[in-house]
Amino acid sequence: MIHNEEEQLEKKIEKNQDPKINHKKYDSDNLIKKNLIQFLEIQLKESEEKIIEKEEIVEKEIVLIHNRFNKEIEKSIKFSLEKIIIDFLPIIDNIERALNLIETINLKQEKYTEILKKLQFICNLLEKFFYLFNIKKINDTNVLFNPSIHQAMSIHYTNDIISNQIVTVMQSGYILHKSRLLRPAMVVVSKEKI
Repeated sequence: MIHNEEEQLEKKIEKNQDPKINHKKYDSDNLIKKNLIQFLEIQLKESEEKIIEKEEIVEKEIVLIHNRFNKEIEKSIKFSLEKIIIDFLPIIDNIERALNLIETINLKQEKYTEILKKLQFICNLLEKFFYLFNIKKINDTNVLFNPSIHQAMSIHYTNDIISNQIVTVMQSGYILHKSRLLRPAMVVVSKEKI
């Protein structure tokens, strides 16, 4: 009986170890593993591509932020003097008025000629300062009125000059770096008589 049981057990084991069955099971397991590996490889490749795309986007954003930051710094440096210059303009106006007054009155006394020389020296220094910091003075006459840089204070009716021309500059205007108007020039504009 024991012998019979052993035989049956061996038969069961042999039956379970049938090469066809094991081979099919192995093939099936292998196929599942291959499919899983292929799927994971595809997932990995897609993830790598996404990471590369995101890295490129981040690099572009960093460059944009860097450029924007540099432009802001340049702009801050470029226009940092704006407030100081605007506050300084009335002083310049008064120096020019004093100079014009002395020249207009044409005082020949020695003390006035000394004052005139000193005022001219100050005006020359201011011109160098304006040139150095790229500040343009708006004080041209006989040019067309430009509302972006001129402020009309009065109208001069005449037929001698074409209409809409600057006849007189009452107060000079100033532009910083060819783009930022510090103060418009206050002007008298011509208009044809009717």
